[in-house]
Amino acid sequence: MKLNTMLFKTIILLLGTHVAGCNKYTSPEINQGLDEQLPGLYEELYDPIADNGQYNLLEMTVKPARYWNCVEVLNVGSRNNIGESEEIRGLQYHLLCQSLAGLANRAVQDGRSQVGVWLHDHAGRASYSLSKQALSDMGISEQGMQSGIELARNNYGPSDGIALQLKDLFEGYVLTDVTNNPESNTVASVASSVYNAIIVDVRDQANYDQAGYKMVYDATTKTTADAWNEFKDRVSNKALVVMPVQTGELRDFAIMHNLFVLNVNKAYNNPAAGQNLPLFEEILQWLEPGAPIYGWEQGVDEEVFVNRASITGHVWVPNDWMYNLPLTSLAYRERQEQTLAQVTNPQFIDWEKDKKFVSFYLTDGDNIQWMMNDFVGEYYQNADVSDVKMGFGVPVSNLTQIAPAQFNRIMGLQNREATVIEALGGGYQYVDNFGRENNREARLAEVAGRVASSMRQHRVKLLGLMAKDAKSADAQEGYQAFIDANDQLEGIVVLQYAPYAGGGGEIFWLRNSAGYDIPVVTVSYSLWNFGSQNHEREGTPAYIAQQLAQQATSDFSIVAVHAWSAFRDTGNSTDLLGENSDGDLRGASAAKLVKKHLGDDFEVVNPQELIWRIRKQYKPEQTEQYLNTYY
Repeated sequence: MKLNTMLFKTIILLLGTHVAGCNKYTSPEINQGLDEQLPGLYEELYDPIADNGQYNLLEMTVKPARYWNCVEVLNVGSRNNIGESEEIRGLQYHLLCQSLAGLANRAVQDGRSQVGVWLHDHAGRASYSLSKQALSDMGISEQGMQSGIELARNNYGPSDGIALQLKDLFEGYVLTDVTNNPESNTVASVASSVYNAIIVDVRDQANYDQAGYKMVYDATTKTTADAWNEFKDRVSNKALVVMPVQTGELRDFAIMHNLFVLNVNKAYNNPAAGQNLPLFEEILQWLEPGAPIYGWEQGVDEEVFVNRASITGHVWVPNDWMYNLPLTSLAYRERQEQTLAQVTNPQFIDWEKDKKFVSFYLTDGDNIQWMMNDFVGEYYQNADVSDVKMGFGVPVSNLTQIAPAQFNRIMGLQNREATVIEALGGGYQYVDNFGRENNREARLAEVAGRVASSMRQHRVKLLGLMAKDAKSADAQEGYQAFIDANDQLEGIVVLQYAPYAGGGGEIFWLRNSAGYDIPVVTVSYSLWNFGSQNHEREGTPAYIAQQLAQQATSDFSIVAVHAWSAFRDTGNSTDLLGENSDGDLRGASAAKLVKKHLGDDFEVVNPQELIWRIRKQYKPEQTEQYLNTYY
């Protein structure tokens, strides 16, 4: 009966009577009585683009008429140096440009200007080129290219009734001394927003005094704690930016949105020089419930700051080395497109195969700055992706807001053999402790609902999560929240922090709102370069292949591929450590080394197919019932 039904519906499709995306037919005669009798088209199981309240990241909503392209120091090695003497080099210049962009774009948002500022990308990366093209597509034209020094000090006449001059928008400057007091950088980043003033360092102060600027705030001897005590009532608690001292990144975004900026380490990459962790705790309590945290810190175990953010119900958005966030995310709500993930139709899976099945899942997909930098070229379009059918974590719910143009590009370039997996549930958080100190049930429901809307609208079927203890009752409570929010979710893949393979491949079954049991699959092994040793369930390709061959407990395994680990091809060598030395094979190429070591009794499949095979193996009746509703 099912075969005849499928054949009939296929004939209808070939006749061109099917309307994509609605599971209906153009002919009322065909529609009548068939909706409940015929299965739907599996590939059409997704939601239309809509604002269902899932957009939680800050947004510049007013479009400028034009923008200056500021010759900045992005991708120039000196951009965060403190020893540069030339005025157009170093952290001093970087902060000037970031403050110019933040204040100019805020003036557009406030209706005081029609001209924004874009920080020029010297590397010519496609992600920023596309985001810049998106400005043009919105009718926003580039005025020209100028240095930050010129934009801050030069006079420009109007053009077509648009005031091009920027310096009239500012009240003066905030003074830093980044060489002798690294935290003056952080203080100035906050004071710049409060005082509507550009950031100038003592190195260049005389030039701005001569240009007619006045100092409105002196940050040269101030600490981050001083900034909090002075400005906590004058900044927004809708988000927080965490960035190291001796960096300029994200300052435009913080200034634009009047956010507090925090450095965890008081000296760059040096926890021993002192930390602002007690201050961080106070700020976490002050933030609006569920407020996102942008950025990252260097030289600190991520557990120290991500864990506290998670417990207090704040999701981390890792985007420390990202630029132009106010304009890459400009008016993102109205720029959403129905870009859909390629999916594996379970109706075409050969269930009769007698194999052990392995899937690979590339880690760190929550990392926005990686998505904007070398993710696509080095990893996503790796020539070995088809061979290993890689599962890619992608921050679907966040990237759609932060850089819609780059998100659309990533989805459009997906390899047909690969699987896109939402990572890691709205940003970086630990599902077993998220919101524990801040109304956990409400925080979980909020983030799960946001993630569900994004996944459903872009046909992403698998969710990747991180847990401190992947097997705990608290973790299962978290998994259930995401399953409750999304009855299109096919399965969850879980990493443990740490080790990533701490779940040992264990599978948990939790029921969704439609009555189907959804598998939550913990990572079995982790492909990770530890140098002179392997760890339990973590190590080289040869070691992981050996472990897979020796295991007798499961026919299904997910191997996490550590994004930053590289290996070399040692041929048929059985040396379990040799692949760690002097290698450059990452991502799919590293996974291919594992595959090469496996015997014929193994088959590599993409993570979505693995999830379906698990469902068919352990829940055959209800899986068959579900599949009968689609074809």
